[in-house]
This record gives sequence, structure tokens and C-alpha cells, in this order.
Amino acid sequence: MQATKFQVKLYTRAGGIELEKLVPVFHEWIRNKKISDELLIDVADYAHVPQGPGVVLIGHQSDYYLDVADDRPGLLYSRKRGFDGDFQAGIDDAFQRALEACELLEEESSLDLEFATDEVLFRVQDRLSAPNGDATYAAYKPALEQTSTAFFGAAPSLERVGTEREPFAVRIRTGASGSVADALAKH
Repeated sequence: MQATKFQVKLYTRAGGIELEKLVPVFHEWIRNKKISDELLIDVADYAHVPQGPGVVLIGHQSDYYLDVADDRPGLLYSRKRGFDGDFQAGIDDAFQRALEACELLEEESSLDLEFATDEVLFRVQDRLSAPNGDATYAAYKPALEQTSTAFFGAAPSLERVGTEREPFAVRIRTGASGSVADALAKH
């Protein structure tokens, strides 16, 4: 597999999110280099867009969204640049970064956010290298099972979602009831 533009979304446990509170939090992340190995550049506020990207922390290598797509708020990590490592390591890294960002958001007392670990959405934003079809699913399934088991501790249930015209996406039901910190501690 040549694709490296992975997205990982973890959903919030509670419903509504006050997106306007995220703008100063993400600006603080930039100022204080909260994600030390990434060049964080700017914050974009799309809270006015229904079921849209919400608030985006824009980085050189990756973007971090607190999006509200499909009426399911959550943190969406999106790698834009290539990854120096093998295929499995790239997937592991995307999950690690998404979970670490969720943990940072949970630590922000002004936000009162908590993320669930029982369901994860994984996407590949490269339809040429990873078309949304059976062959791509067969190629990604073992790596996603391995990563999910490593972080969440149990064999997951995987379901390919979307149509062939959409980016390749898999809904991963982990069965985990623990916290983001628990998932990070397992890996």
C-alpha cells in the first residue's frame, strides 16, 4: 500500500460541543507547541457550516479537526504529508496521534470533553492508491485489526462504509469501554 493520507476519528461521549471554545485552545497549542514534533500553523473556524469541519488546527504534516459531520461530533486527525515508515507503522502512528490529541482536549478544563473508545472511523484520503472497494478492504483489514487490538485490547468488528465514489473508510467497533488514557497506556 502506498497511501499515507490517513484519517482517524474518535467520537465524543456527550452530544453538543461549544466549538467557539476551541479556537483559543488550538491557538494555545500553537503558541506552546503542545504537539512538539509537528509544525502547527493556524486555526480555522468553520462552526457556521452545518455538519461541517467545525474548528481546524492546521499543521504542516497534519490537521486536527473537531468536526460535527453526520451529527456525530469528534476529533478527526488527518495526515496530509507522507510518513517515513512501513504501512503498519503509519496506521499505528495515525491512531496514536489522534488519541494523544483527544487526551490533550480532555485535559482542557474549559472544554469539558470526553472521547469514547468503542468506535473509531478510519479513512484514507487517497482514492487513487486506496479506492473504496473490496481489494482495498482486504489489504487494510489485517493492519486495522492489529492496530485496534493493540490500542483497545480486543478483536474489533470492522465494517467498510461509504460508496465507491467516496474515500475508503472503515468503521471500527472496538467494544472498549475504557478511556483515551487507557488506550494510550496499552500501546
